Amino acid sequence: MKFNGYKYLILSMAAAFSLSSCLDEDPLYSQNNEIVFSSAENANLALLGCYSHFSASGTYGQNMQEILVSVGGHSWAQRNASDQDLFVSLNPTPSIGQIGTMWDGLYKVISESNAFIENMQGSGLDEATKTQLIGEAKFLRAVAYFNLVDLFGDVPLKTIASTSEGIALPRSPREEVFKQVLQDLTDALGINEEADGERATRWTVKAYLGKVYHKMASLGIDTQQNMENAKTYFDDVYNNGPYALEANFSELFGDWVTGSREAIFQINFIGNASAYYNRGSNRLCPQASTTGVNWTTFAFSFSAYDLHASTYPGDPRIKTTFLTSWRSRNGNNQANPKPQVGAELSPNDSTYTYPYVTYTVPDVYILDGEGQPVMNNGKEVLKQFVATVPQGMTLDELANLEIPADATPQEKARIEALQKTEQSFARKGNATIYPSYGKAYDQNQAAQAAHKNLMVYRYAEMLLLMADVYNELGDTQRAIALANEVLDRARNSDGGSLSGEPAAWSTSLDQTTVREKLYYERIFELWGEPNFWDMTRLKGTELLKDFLQKHNDNELVKAGNAYYQESNNAFTERFYNNGDLSQDFLEKCMLFPIPQSEIDANPSITDNNPGYN
Repeated sequence: MKFNGYKYLILSMAAAFSLSSCLDEDPLYSQNNEIVFSSAENANLALLGCYSHFSASGTYGQNMQEILVSVGGHSWAQRNASDQDLFVSLNPTPSIGQIGTMWDGLYKVISESNAFIENMQGSGLDEATKTQLIGEAKFLRAVAYFNLVDLFGDVPLKTIASTSEGIALPRSPREEVFKQVLQDLTDALGINEEADGERATRWTVKAYLGKVYHKMASLGIDTQQNMENAKTYFDDVYNNGPYALEANFSELFGDWVTGSREAIFQINFIGNASAYYNRGSNRLCPQASTTGVNWTTFAFSFSAYDLHASTYPGDPRIKTTFLTSWRSRNGNNQANPKPQVGAELSPNDSTYTYPYVTYTVPDVYILDGEGQPVMNNGKEVLKQFVATVPQGMTLDELANLEIPADATPQEKARIEALQKTEQSFARKGNATIYPSYGKAYDQNQAAQAAHKNLMVYRYAEMLLLMADVYNELGDTQRAIALANEVLDRARNSDGGSLSGEPAAWSTSLDQTTVREKLYYERIFELWGEPNFWDMTRLKGTELLKDFLQKHNDNELVKAGNAYYQESNNAFTERFYNNGDLSQDFLEKCMLFPIPQSEIDANPSITDNNPGYN
C-alpha cells in the first residue's frame, strides 16, 4: 500500500498552535463540505488530503524518522545539541519540541479522518463509494492511533469531528485505544483487495491487524488469544496476499521506489512540495555529504556497527544500512563534490568513518592518469590508504599490535594506524567519525528534500513478527523457517555474501533461543527505519536491557565516555543512564512522555508516563 503526499485542499497552509490542544483542530476543508462531498471525485481528493498528513514534517516527513531512529538505541548525537543528546541518551523530556510535533502530527491525521468520516456518512454518495472511502479513512485513523498508543501508552481517544468550540479529553486506557484500532481496522476490511491509485487495500488492513494483535499479545493483553488472532491474519496474508521479499535488500531504499512487492504501508513524497517531503536524509546523514543540506544531527553509535558486524560478518545489509564513506564536499548546498585527486577515487577525496582508518605511506604519492604524482602547492600529494578495524579485538590489543621486523612500509603504516584506533575514534572531535544512516542517504538531495519514498511497514517485518507468533505458540520449527526466508534474502542480496552470513538458523534451536534471535534479527533488518524503535521495545525490558547493555559494554563507547569526563568533548560517546540500566530507567524507556505542550493546553491530562512525572 502506497500513497502520494498531495497538495490538495489548501494543504500548504501551516497550522498554528498557541496553547491549543491537538484535539481542537478543525479539518482543512470544513468550509467547503458541500462542495467537497458532492461527488466521488472531490471526496477522493479530500481523502488524499487525510493520507497526506502522514507525509508531513510532524510525522513521517521528518519527526517520526529522526525521533524513532535516534531514541531506539545505539545512536549518537553531539553533546552540545541538548535535545538531540537527550534523545540518544534515552532521556527525552516532555518539553522537547519534536515530541510535541510528532503528537500533533498524528492527531492531525485523526482530526482530518474524523471529519472526513462524518461528512462522508452524511453525503449523498452511493453506498459502495462510502464503504470504500470511509474504510480507508478508518484505516488511517487506526494507524495513527496505533502509533500513539504504541509510543505514548494511554492517550485521549476521540472519534468524532472537532468543532470550533474545541474539547479537552483525558487519557483513555491503552486497552480502549487498542479496541478502537481493532474496530476501525475491522470496518476497513470492506475496502477493495486491489489498490486504486496506490492506496490502502484489504491486504494492507489484514497485515496491520496481525501487527496490532501481536503488539497487544506482547504487552500481555490477552496474550494467548491475541497471538492466535495475529496468526490468523498473518497466515491469510502469507498464503493469499500479494506481498513478497524483493531480491536485493539495497533496492528497497533507492530513489523514488514505487510498486515494490515488499511495501505494505509506504509514504510517497512530492520532492518539490513546500511542506510535505522527506527530510530523512537531511536529519540523519552527514554534513557536506550530499548536494543538499545535512547536519549530522544523528548517527549510529560505534556499538551498532560492531553488534551487527560481529553477529553476521559480511552480511550484505551492512553496506546498505551503515553509511561509512562518501565523496567529500566543501560544505552544504554544493552541487559537486571536491575534485577527484588522482586517477581513481580514494580517501584523498572521500570521507571514511568507523570502522575504517586512513593512513599514508612515506614516499608513496597519488598518481594522475598519466602515472605522474599529483602536485599541490608545488608538493607531491601523499596517497591515502584505507584499513578496516578488525572485529573482536580490544583497544589494548590494537594498541599493542606488533609490527613484524620484515614489514613493508605500507604494512608498517597500516598497523600504526590501527594502533591509534582509540585516538582516531574515542578521542577525536569530529562528527564524521561515526557511521551514518545509509537507508536515508540521498547523495543528490535537493536542499532539505530527499528523492526517497519511505516504507513504514514492509513484508520482511511482517515475516519476523509472524515468526515470533509461531514461536510463542510453540511451533518453533515454523518460526525458524520464516526467519530463514528473511536471512536467505539478506545473504543473497546485492551480489551475495562471501562469508555465508547471515547463515540459516539451525532447526535444533529451542524456543528461548529463537525468541532472542528474532529480537535481534528484527533490529538488524530494520536499523534506521521508523519501526526500529518499536522492535527494540517489543519484548519488554529484559531484552531491551540486553540490547542497551551491549552499547554500554562496547570498548569504544567506554573509552569515549571516559574521555568525555576529562575533556567535555562534544563529539564523544556516552553511556545510557551513566551505566546503570536500572528497572526504573528501562520502564521509562518503554514510552515517550506526554508532550508538555499538550499537558499545558489540555486540563484533563493530569499525569505523565512512568519516569516523567
